[in-house]
Amino acid sequence: MTIASTMKPGAAMPVDYSKRRHQPEKDDLELSAAGQALLASIEESARPKELATAFPRIVNHMAKLWKMPREMDRYFGELLTDTRGKRKGFSLNILMELSTLNDYYKIKMRTDKRDIWDS
Repeated sequence: MTIASTMKPGAAMPVDYSKRRHQPEKDDLELSAAGQALLASIEESARPKELATAFPRIVNHMAKLWKMPREMDRYFGELLTDTRGKRKGFSLNILMELSTLNDYYKIKMRTDKRDIWDS
């Protein structure tokens, strides 16, 4: 009996994400100038130091998206929510840094309309 025969009709096949990975590039392994500039612009209390050390590619990608609130919100959602179900996940310290940075971003880069409760 194969996996496909035991699945319900219409159910999606499991995806092997390891085959979708690309070979690491320079921006995956070290902070770019844009990533360093982004870190320098973030207040010390919200600066994701451990994230930058462990996952420079994430900070580099954030530097590209930083001035695009809709894209940053989507990216924070991807980072803070496991949509694959098999991720190892971030350490608690990095998860806390991401959450703090997300809050900081929402306050500093807020572009949505003010609502009645803001006054």
